[in-house]
Amino acid sequence: MDDQPYAQRILTWTGGPPDADRFVALGGVRLPAEPDPAALRRALDAVVDRHPVLGEGPVTLHTVDDVWAAAAAGRYPPDAKCLLWAYLAGRELLLVAHHTVSDPWSMRLLLREILRLVTGAPATHRGGTTTPTPEQVRRAVPFWRGMLADVPSLTPGVHGGDSGDSGGTAEIRMPSGITQQEASAVARAVRSTPFVVLLTAFARALSPLSGSEAVIPVLTHGRRRSEWDTVGLYMNVLPVRLRTPTVRAVHHAFAEAYAHEIPFPTLLDAVPQADALFADGGPHLAQFEVIQVPEGDGIEPLTIPPGLGLGGPILPVNGLAFWLEPAAGGAYTACLRYRRSHRDADMQALVQRFIHSWEDARADAHRA
Repeated sequence: MDDQPYAQRILTWTGGPPDADRFVALGGVRLPAEPDPAALRRALDAVVDRHPVLGEGPVTLHTVDDVWAAAAAGRYPPDAKCLLWAYLAGRELLLVAHHTVSDPWSMRLLLREILRLVTGAPATHRGGTTTPTPEQVRRAVPFWRGMLADVPSLTPGVHGGDSGDSGGTAEIRMPSGITQQEASAVARAVRSTPFVVLLTAFARALSPLSGSEAVIPVLTHGRRRSEWDTVGLYMNVLPVRLRTPTVRAVHHAFAEAYAHEIPFPTLLDAVPQADALFADGGPHLAQFEVIQVPEGDGIEPLTIPPGLGLGGPILPVNGLAFWLEPAAGGAYTACLRYRRSHRDADMQALVQRFIHSWEDARADAHRA
């Protein structure tokens, strides 16, 4: 994948970030012991050398009292020589990378490599990249033309913010009470996947705002196996059309969309109506993501605090973005970012409905 053009198409879809030098991906970890700063700097520079998409070293390492406060006060220009920054406070290490060259999966890769370098373990292998063949695109186009016809918008009642200010965005973050282990257990009980049961809970929560049908842009990690060890912006947009918010119906709809997945820029080029869907003035959409990272690395991530103003998925031009973020202990933080044209009370209610929908799904699974 050619990361930079891909990043620019993503930015075009979203109308561009309001502040490009705050458009970043985050990754934090509590180290097993307080590191030697000099050794950590060498590890950071070695990682950048292995992943040229990040630019050229040296990496700026800030030794601070609070990694979150320091990171929130920083600026991260997209034209910097090196697009990776690091903050260290005792055993807490926080990495910040510009989003045009990184994503949550990449941040976990970087943390894993840094830990291995600091402890003297061998470096990981980096795979190559793959692109869809013309035949794969040709087979996918009829599906997307049909699926993206007459896309419904969120109901008008969710617009017109409490303050009367339609500019800017707001964000809600709260513990969801959902763990990755619980999601897996519920999925096994209903013979589906953890992602599908979480998407089903969101679709049910969205129903009062979407009516009988909704197209939900789902963000995926966008990686094939050959790209699992490669740093870059690989997130992909996969629109899923849902008519019935049951696990079986959502499973079918997502599997069908996933079977026709092509990179987002390719979709925009091949299906012109998709470009209008994700443009200013298009339908108001609710985006969904379960942030995915490599498994089995034993990393205990730092939990991003509320009000940081950094990180999280790209917000659609029209509408809102809801995502589940892995936190300490294998739990998810429920996060919602929305345009201020949406009522704050409606957005708070949406998050609460999601949590209640999940609790209902978990209870049903236990009874099954």
